[in-house]
Amino acid sequence: MEIKSFTFNDYQENTYLIIEGKHCIIIDPGNYYDNENDLIKNFIEERKLIPEYILITHTHIDHILGINFLSKLYSIETFIPSTENDIYSNMLSYSSMFGMKMYKHQEEVRLIDEKSDLNFQGKKIKILSLPGHSPGHIAFFFEKEKICFCGDVIFKNSIGRTDLPGGDYKTLINSIKKRLFLIDENTILYPGHGPETSICDEKNNNPFLN
Repeated sequence: MEIKSFTFNDYQENTYLIIEGKHCIIIDPGNYYDNENDLIKNFIEERKLIPEYILITHTHIDHILGINFLSKLYSIETFIPSTENDIYSNMLSYSSMFGMKMYKHQEEVRLIDEKSDLNFQGKKIKILSLPGHSPGHIAFFFEKEKICFCGDVIFKNSIGRTDLPGGDYKTLINSIKKRLFLIDENTILYPGHGPETSICDEKNNNPFLN
């Protein structure tokens, strides 16, 4: 399984392609500008990849900007956290507040939670509920491969902000220590911003969690 990352939009958000053979899925598409749309489109087409679906860890604007472009281009479904549906539904009115006046909203999405059954090319994707940065934040954990796409819950030696609507510091710390940190400490974490890290590294070196 190959992981390709892109850094998109004004918030320097990490967009991920998970590739298996000629198939791929897209996690948190933050592509917004035309050159960003072209970059991810050209990569997919040059590799002759077949996108299967889009996964969203949480519905803050910087993580959903590319849903409309990619879902229509490839006729694929988008899965968002069920408890973030209200936030997502109102994003069109929020987008201009964040300077994203060109944002185009994709109304048709499918809702998922921890009980949802997700697979990619025979690989099971476990959904972890990790609220705190946002009320319904989830992570996508490939347990066998020890890879977790954790959105904005935790970064390399840092944690997600909690001052946005629905954020809560105590809830975030609890999600990390009592949920995320229970998985294999050799798991590699791919966050929504910045470089990759690991459960082990964050347990030992994250100043917000010691």
